[in-house]
Amino acid sequence: MIRLSLLVLSIFSLIYGVYFLFFPSNFVKITAAEEINIAWLRNIGASITGLLFIGLMYIYINPKKSQKLLTIISITSIIQTSALIYSRLFNEFSAKKLFLIDLTIYSALIVSIYLVFISIKFKRIFN
Repeated sequence: MIRLSLLVLSIFSLIYGVYFLFFPSNFVKITAAEEINIAWLRNIGASITGLLFIGLMYIYINPKKSQKLLTIISITSIIQTSALIYSRLFNEFSAKKLFLIDLTIYSALIVSIYLVFISIKFKRIFN
């Protein structure tokens, strides 16, 4: 079940990451944000695709001896989520429609908590 959840998170990360990587202008339009600098969205998409998709897929395929990678992914997810929350609290987003921003934050928060949970509770799977 844990491995299946990693597969699901990996595929979710692929979809989310590719969306930001290749279609950042679409996200800007949907959220009614300013199109001043969408490069940060593309950068986040690359990070999500590279680290979360590829990293979690690697752990799904070969969970043994993946504890260090899972820890790195978890810490990175926490840092990214914290940055999103900080930016939202201090109104750093130019978006007028904040629902998708909030949805992104809630999704990232759930993923971060889940990754920390499984890395602690099911540590034996990844050692």
